[in-house]
Amino acid sequence: MNYPSIMGIDVSSQKLDVCLLLDDQVTNPAYFSLDYTAENLEQFLLDQPTVNPEHCLVGMESTGDYHLLAARFFLKAGFKVKILNPILTKQYTRTTIRGTKTDKTDSFLIAKLLLEGQGNFVNLKELANQRKESLRLASFLGKITLSLKQKLASLKRRDSQLSPAIVTKLEAIKAELKELEELIVKEAITKTTEQEVLIDTIPGFAEKLSAIVSVELGDISRFKNSKSLVAFAGLDPKIRQSGPKLNTQGRLTKRGSPHLRTALFLASNVARRYDKTLADYYQKKKSEGRSYKEIMCMISRKLLARIYAVLKEQKPYTKTPI
Repeated sequence: MNYPSIMGIDVSSQKLDVCLLLDDQVTNPAYFSLDYTAENLEQFLLDQPTVNPEHCLVGMESTGDYHLLAARFFLKAGFKVKILNPILTKQYTRTTIRGTKTDKTDSFLIAKLLLEGQGNFVNLKELANQRKESLRLASFLGKITLSLKQKLASLKRRDSQLSPAIVTKLEAIKAELKELEELIVKEAITKTTEQEVLIDTIPGFAEKLSAIVSVELGDISRFKNSKSLVAFAGLDPKIRQSGPKLNTQGRLTKRGSPHLRTALFLASNVARRYDKTLADYYQKKKSEGRSYKEIMCMISRKLLARIYAVLKEQKPYTKTPI
């Protein structure tokens, strides 16, 4: 669908920089800067009567949780909203001769990327996905717990002179964090969906990983094939071309959710030990000199193909006869 107007928004904690392209006029954009409040957004729409939900596409970067207020505002007002991965704008900025980066140029770049069809459509239900936030919080707590565990082990090896009382307190904090992480996960996976049940039938997944993958992917019907699923996860290689030489084996784009990639990597490590097809594939690639990380990326892509198949067909995964 073509939109006569494109609105690119650069979001910060206190300010919004807006680039408005009317009738795809990239050469003559209109710029606005306003304090980041719901009241100012309402006034902005009142001051721009030509900007309406039927003819304008709105887009912004995913910036932690700063973009949520603006995204919810425009969705409630009836606009179609796309969220872009910040990696995209960084890549485009590097390609410019001067590498200019300001709030104004960022908002223009976001609008230009929208014109090119970049970004993913979102809806209010996705933005208010409490299970996703809970599982991400659990992942965050898990990383803190692991870091604290490693630090305590390091202090022990160095024969640290910390008092026993401090060490005991740190051990107690570590235990509390671990318990809190497990409690959050337990609460999140009590509301298992049919999509998660199907993912769980694939070797390598269990309740927790199935839930993480499911909430990060969202509605599978928005992906036209398994390749688009791989691209969404950021597991597709960057394509670089120099003259007639085309390199399709570059680094990963990493455009998608890091939470999704982490879950897939964990599932891949389990699957390659318990699924004979993937175990043989792992050994084959290892014998070819591939690194562990490279092989996990390859297996992750295979798992995404399996996920796409079971969700599209709405049938549990069945192992291929050997």
